[in-house]
Amino acid sequence: MHVRDIMTTPVIAVTPSASLAEAAQLMTRHGFTALPVVDGRGRLLGLLNEEDVVRAGTPGEAGPDAGVLLGGHRTAASVMRTPGLAAAAGLEVSDLADRMAEAGVRSLPVLDDGILVGMVTFQDVLRARPGTS
Repeated sequence: MHVRDIMTTPVIAVTPSASLAEAAQLMTRHGFTALPVVDGRGRLLGLLNEEDVVRAGTPGEAGPDAGVLLGGHRTAASVMRTPGLAAAAGLEVSDLADRMAEAGVRSLPVLDDGILVGMVTFQDVLRARPGTS
């Protein structure tokens, strides 16, 4: 079984200029722990996870992790993790689980020819195992 068989689609992503408030709203509304950050062509630029948003604080707050301000608003680009780790759509699920565990991540964007096509989580891997769905 391959990653493309278990990934979640369509993908909700943000652009680098998205505000942290917008990203936080998307995360809480959809129950996501991470959002991919993509350019206008759907290429992965980085990953914004809930820890990044919480650590960055409330938009407008000042502090040691204030980061980059654009137009007075904190943006996804100011706190996203780069390079963004990703999985290939054709990767075997067993290899995916090992890669995620080694990297200490709970979710990964899925790329096909460099374009974001899905997201995959440990929950997806568990559901794919026989007898767990």
